[in-house]
Amino acid sequence: MIGIEEAYCNTAISAVLHANHSLLESRIEEVLQDINVWGKGDTLGLDAKPEITIAERIKRFDQYAILLTEERGEDANPLARGSAGYSGGPRTFFICDPTDRSAQLKHFLELAREQPSKPIKVGDVVNAEGARKQWEDLFGAPASITGACSAITCVRRGLPICSVILNYITQELFVACSAGVYQISLPNYQDISAWRKIDVHFSGKKIIHFRQIAPERSRKFVTFLGKRGYSENLSESRLIAPEDVKRDLVYNLPGGPSRILYLTELQPESESIGFILANGEKISEWIHWFAFARYGSLLEDSGETPVRFYEIFQDRPWTRDGILMSTTPAYSIFRVRDSLQGRMAIDVAHLETYSNPSKYRSTLLAIAADNDWIINIVQQYGHRVVEFLAE
Repeated sequence: MIGIEEAYCNTAISAVLHANHSLLESRIEEVLQDINVWGKGDTLGLDAKPEITIAERIKRFDQYAILLTEERGEDANPLARGSAGYSGGPRTFFICDPTDRSAQLKHFLELAREQPSKPIKVGDVVNAEGARKQWEDLFGAPASITGACSAITCVRRGLPICSVILNYITQELFVACSAGVYQISLPNYQDISAWRKIDVHFSGKKIIHFRQIAPERSRKFVTFLGKRGYSENLSESRLIAPEDVKRDLVYNLPGGPSRILYLTELQPESESIGFILANGEKISEWIHWFAFARYGSLLEDSGETPVRFYEIFQDRPWTRDGILMSTTPAYSIFRVRDSLQGRMAIDVAHLETYSNPSKYRSTLLAIAADNDWIINIVQQYGHRVVEFLAE
C-alpha cells in the first residue's frame, strides 16, 4: 500500500473510530432529539454527531479534503467548489454515510429508554448483555452485517482505494484496502488509548473472505424495498419475476454499506446469498462495496474475482426526488478508461454537475462470482459490467 493511500485509509479509520466514541459517549436523549447541523434543524443527533465528528477528523488530515455526505452536500456541490483552478486530474474525495440504518437504531434506543433501569448513554445499550441478540430479533441476523454502522470510502484518481465500515452494535471495524479485507473487534470505546492505536497495520485484524455460492442458493438475494418507488424500480428492471421476489428475497430492509458483507463468510453458509442489489439507491449506500470486492478474495482461494458488478439500466427509469434511480450508460458515473486497461473509473466531472452529488443514484447488482444463473440474466439484457483495475 503506497504511503499516500495508507494515509487516506488511516484517516478514514480514525474518523469512524472517533465518530463511534462520540456517539456511544452521548446520552440517549441527546441522540434522539433534533439538533441543528449544517444549518438544518431537523437532523437527529444519532445522525449529526457522527457526521460532525467525521468531518472534523478529515479536515484535520487535510483542510482542503472533500467530504460528500447528504447533509453537507445540500447547499452546494463541494466537488465543484473544490475544483476551481484545479488541474491535477480527478480530485481525491471521501464519500460517507455517517449513520446507516438510523431508523432502526432510533427504535433500538427508544426501547432501551423505556426500560425501568434505563441506561444513560448509547454505550450502555450497546454493551448491555443480550444487546446483539435483541438487535437480531428486531432487525435481522447476523448483527455483524445488519447492525447500524458508519462507513467511509476514499476515491482517488477515479478509483475507490479504501473503505471502512464500523458496526455500532457489534463494535466491529471492517476495512478494505490493498492490504486486504479484514475485521477488527474493537476494544471498549472508553479505552481511548487502545482504539487510537488501530490503523491499517493493526495486529489484531482477521481476514474475511467471500463465498462461492452453492447452486441451490444462487437465487437468494437481498435488496431494499422499504419506501415508495423501490418495488416499482425492481419490477421494471426485469431481473426477477414478482413471484420469485416473494420466494427468494431474504431481507427487504438491509443496510446499505454493510450489504456487501452478505456475500462473505460472515453470512452463514446454510443461508448464503447469491447476489445483492442496490435498488436505485444513493451513492453513499453502495460506493463502499467496490473496495471490498476489489481487494477481497474467495474463501476457497482460486485467484478469481470474488464479486462481479453490473450496472442495471432501463429505457424509462423511475426517479426519486428528481434523480434517476437507474442510469443508462450515457448518464452513468462509470466510464471506461484506456489508461486503465479498458477498466472503469468514476467520472468525477459528472458528479460535479449535481447540486448535491451524494443524491446520485444507481441500480447495481453485486453477484457472487460463480453465480451463473443471474449472470446469464443480466448478460441477455446487455447490462454493463462495472470493473475497476485490480491492484
